[in-house]
Amino acid sequence: MINLKKVRKDLHRIPELAFEEFNTRDYLLRVLKNLPDIKVRTFDFPALLVEYKMNDGNFLLFRADMDGLPITEETECDFRSTHPGKMHACGHDMHMSILLGLIEHVVKGRVQRNILFLFQPAEETGGGARHILEAGILDDYDISAAYALHVKGDYPVGTVACRPGSFFANTEEVDVTFLGRSAHVAFAEKGKDAVAAAVDFYQLLQRVIPEKFEDHYAILCKFGIIKGGTVRNAVPAKCVLQGTLRALELEDHQILESLVKEIAWQVAADHDLECEVKISNYYRAVVNDSQLYEVFKNKIENSPYAFKTAPTQMGGEDFGFLADKYTGLLFLLGADGGNGADLHAANFLPDENALEAGLNILKMLIE
Repeated sequence: MINLKKVRKDLHRIPELAFEEFNTRDYLLRVLKNLPDIKVRTFDFPALLVEYKMNDGNFLLFRADMDGLPITEETECDFRSTHPGKMHACGHDMHMSILLGLIEHVVKGRVQRNILFLFQPAEETGGGARHILEAGILDDYDISAAYALHVKGDYPVGTVACRPGSFFANTEEVDVTFLGRSAHVAFAEKGKDAVAAAVDFYQLLQRVIPEKFEDHYAILCKFGIIKGGTVRNAVPAKCVLQGTLRALELEDHQILESLVKEIAWQVAADHDLECEVKISNYYRAVVNDSQLYEVFKNKIENSPYAFKTAPTQMGGEDFGFLADKYTGLLFLLGADGGNGADLHAANFLPDENALEAGLNILKMLIE
């Protein structure tokens, strides 16, 4: 029998970044090698697809993400990351462990369903789910529904949270670069100040967004990095703002993207500068199927677990690509570790008791 707590600890020790998860994949292969009645497929990138087929019908798909984050771990556990500067700070070690437990349950119980189990790389960056779809590795399967879970540190163990429709936001990364001309501050009129343009751009954008969107709480445009200049006594020739665009609805997301570009170009023209706007790393919103949601909610409400209607999340989750192609459902699994830390925190350490809860809930979905 697979010891899920041990597996989780082993995986927690070896976090790997997007598309580098080959050691993680090899560990999963070692755990799976003795299970009968499954077909395990590997590829030239570190995805792992496990096929369990009992008839000629369609398949359910369950996904677990594999990658860690470039974060130095600050927990005090005895199974801390052995990879400097990398950490499973988003609970993907938990997700993989739970999915392994489900595979074992299906195999040992000779469950009469066709099921695919996908261990997906690069959820955090790189759009691993989109890469999976573009590689065509699921094209040979008739998939009736796709499921995924995500642990959450601000819900207690035993609590499940979900909502129908828009759940996680459309997300994109944006880099705005202003290019001017350097000059000594004593002769500033000879230069073109890129930092001044960046400041005007940022302030104008923050004023316009609440005016443009009626529900501005469903819109987010924030910049976490602003870099400009090289010395204190020179007009800077270059300034770069790096941030993120997020919107729950696709139409709003497209409007927001156009607005950022328009304001950047307008400010650049006002300052007689050049401007570059780079949009990248788009993640489609997670939209939960309403029928799958109602069935799921009913199952949880008739189980020992507590159900909560989750608020919309302005975070990104590339399960949205799978939920867009197939009928999909993503839910949050309570995993409060007791220290108040949640996703992407250096001290995030979900409660291992959530492993059993997650496995039991996934079992309900194949009944």
